[in-house]
Amino acid sequence: MPLSALAWLLLLASNCSNVVSGIRQPPAFVTHRRGPRTSLAFVDGSDKELQTALSSLRAGGNNGMASSKKDNVGDAEAYAAMTSAAVDFSSVYERNGVVAATRSVRDIDTNSRRQFLYHIPVGSSSEGQPPILAPPVELPPKIKARIPSPSGAKIAILVEESPHDGDKAAVNKRHVFEIWTENGHRLAKRIVLSPDTHGKVCVDFAWFGGVSWSPDESALVYTAEVNKPKTASFFATASSKNEETTIVGGQHTLGVGKSEDWGEKYGNTALLSLYCLNVDTGKIGHVENVPGELVAKCSASKHDGYVLGQPIFSPCGKSVIFVGWDGGEGGDMPRRLGAIYCFHRPCKLYSSPVGGLLDRLADAKGAEGAEGSGKDAPFVCLTPNDRLARSPRFSAPEEGTAKLAYLCNTKGFDTHGGCMALRVADWDMSRGAVVGGSTKVVVDVVQLPGERKGDDVKVGGLHFPGLFLHQLRDRCFSPDGRSIVLTTEWESVNKMVTISLGDGTVSPIHFDLLSDSRVACKSASQQFLGFADDGGAIVTQSESNRPTILGYLPPSFLKEGQNAAASQILAELPAVASTTKSGSSFEPGAGYSYRTMTIQPEHGDVKVPVGAVLLLPDNSASNEKLPLIVVPHGGPHTCMSTSYFPTYGYLCKHGRYAVLHVNFRGSTGFGQAALESLAGTAGSLDVRDVVAATRAVIDEGIIDPERVGICGGSHGGFLASHCIGQHPDLFKVAAMRNPCTNIATMVTATDIPDWCYVETLGTGNYDFSHFRAPSREELGKMWDKSPIAHIEHVKAPMLMALGMKDRRVPPSQGIEYYHALRAKGVPTKLLVYEDCDHAIDLVANEADFWLNTKLWFDEHL
Repeated sequence: MPLSALAWLLLLASNCSNVVSGIRQPPAFVTHRRGPRTSLAFVDGSDKELQTALSSLRAGGNNGMASSKKDNVGDAEAYAAMTSAAVDFSSVYERNGVVAATRSVRDIDTNSRRQFLYHIPVGSSSEGQPPILAPPVELPPKIKARIPSPSGAKIAILVEESPHDGDKAAVNKRHVFEIWTENGHRLAKRIVLSPDTHGKVCVDFAWFGGVSWSPDESALVYTAEVNKPKTASFFATASSKNEETTIVGGQHTLGVGKSEDWGEKYGNTALLSLYCLNVDTGKIGHVENVPGELVAKCSASKHDGYVLGQPIFSPCGKSVIFVGWDGGEGGDMPRRLGAIYCFHRPCKLYSSPVGGLLDRLADAKGAEGAEGSGKDAPFVCLTPNDRLARSPRFSAPEEGTAKLAYLCNTKGFDTHGGCMALRVADWDMSRGAVVGGSTKVVVDVVQLPGERKGDDVKVGGLHFPGLFLHQLRDRCFSPDGRSIVLTTEWESVNKMVTISLGDGTVSPIHFDLLSDSRVACKSASQQFLGFADDGGAIVTQSESNRPTILGYLPPSFLKEGQNAAASQILAELPAVASTTKSGSSFEPGAGYSYRTMTIQPEHGDVKVPVGAVLLLPDNSASNEKLPLIVVPHGGPHTCMSTSYFPTYGYLCKHGRYAVLHVNFRGSTGFGQAALESLAGTAGSLDVRDVVAATRAVIDEGIIDPERVGICGGSHGGFLASHCIGQHPDLFKVAAMRNPCTNIATMVTATDIPDWCYVETLGTGNYDFSHFRAPSREELGKMWDKSPIAHIEHVKAPMLMALGMKDRRVPPSQGIEYYHALRAKGVPTKLLVYEDCDHAIDLVANEADFWLNTKLWFDEHL
């Protein structure tokens, strides 16, 4: 072993051991080349199960993976093999040539997810030799977030803990920021976040949450829940009523003792505000010069105000830039609607000067919250004319200015997803403000693919459809500040693109991590995770039959144009057993294949193709016609990509079903016009698109037309129940999760009533500024477009799964449909998951559903 490699291993092992006590370490492994891909050889011989899996992988066999429904490998074991192979990253960043990647792993036995932290060096330790990886570290559940400073010299770790007072039992949980210095090796400070200052810190980094370092690495800005007003019972003691701010009798009042939240998945999120923490003094201050500041100061009502999130410091350190969602005060949200998967809730970008606040927090002698330096100037709305604006990001400053980039849509959209524009503005470092007149649109909203001048490049046969993404990456600017790199949905793949800030040119980035030669894998889904310190890119690549691989593109990738860029695998991580029942293993790329398809139906006003991804089991006999499971996705304004989904791989590889994912019109990645064409036509246009894609595959001659089933969740379940009602002779069996079956009875019980109006009546038919109940006429139209209207035609056996805590599609929807079919004598089965919400994503319940689904199709298809 070269000295540099040994030193590297010892350094990382030291770093891992200092992150947190009480951790468990799986065996170390070394990456090495095997043909065009990287496999993993274990150094530690203590894990016989994983060694067995590796031996099978090396032998090129499937270690007993099922080749038919009757072989001796159980369904549970096969499912465990597919889920154990999944590589789901919850956090990835690079500092000083080291990638820190947190992997989320299913644990079926404990119905939970485990988090493993990997440290992976960028590049080989020496010419021709692979990097040597230290063992991953299991992070305990109390670790809620790890935020590296810009230089990597410090790491802020947010810990949720239950402290003990001597021998007494644990008291309420508290949040603590641990500040690790010396490149994360020394715990320099533990700062307790007082519950009197704010509530829980929001670590939902995918949407509301955010924690950001100041440029000088002396402070953090973060998002946390605003404390509720103090309340007391009418019968409380006099002492508890005496406080001036206590609201007597308010403990059960919505907006006072009870919070008005943001629906599904956000039951504990009501009102978020911004706070700054000095990591040296440990002092915390509330950013008060923000929209809705009076409500945030604990006024009597929490119906109004703004939810503040996604905060970042400006590169001059004088201001905080953030997103403000209208929580009632802005006039666009009289009732807080569901936020999860709903990317159209009104929001704007704001800037708040914080120089005075930071000076006060830096004063170790001054009392916390005391008036010190001058008061900070009022906040400024940076996007007053945009209905939607989010994801602010800064470039490195140059000659006194930096660039501020963000996603926006001036008009907004009524649908739950849509195309975004990319806008940039110059930031004056001396003034701490946007330079007047410098804001410009780099890439505008695209209605139809091919409408932009100069967009000649196609992906999957489709011209650039516009930007379909929710956030920019933290390090999205190229080192020279002249371009931005991001990932967008483009047809049925996730595609990396570079965007010139000069002329707005959008160029796909082509590469293949699994090839030694510089060729492109155009069907794989590839994600940009951020620029590395050396100007290269940290990326991932996934395919329908291959779990995610972590990789690296050298800095030259920006100059390749339409040529394939050089690439390097950083880590192709091995399986982590998801249950003690594991015994078999899944070799990536083996057992089934996939391909993308496009279909151009004659129906529909917007002539954009319907996309699809078809999975096929290996070794099908030439005369064998396969059973088919059609899978329309949920949303409906999302897209099913060519990424690895173990559940569908399980149905295809182990069940030997062909699986067809259909991206009907209304999906993201095909232009805004195609997406909005579904509004007002749900239950007809999307159904016809699914049927057209199904018939197109049948016409190829590889599918048995008498053995076609359908499976879907949410809007996919809506389509599954529609299809078995409208096309009972085509779809012979169905399985669905939390489907909407009767929009008329859902509209007053869901957290997204706007969906019911928009998808059945069309855009412009829901007034977001006023809440009202539906009219008699509207209810009739909603019923007409519901699956329940076609139930008399249903004859397909139906499996129904319901999460009883679902606030998106109330369980009553599925129960109504189930009983109606059972009364008709249709074979039915109902799965009830008491602790699950809309997604049914608790690990053991998810597994139970998919095993039941496979058995249901086995029995009836």
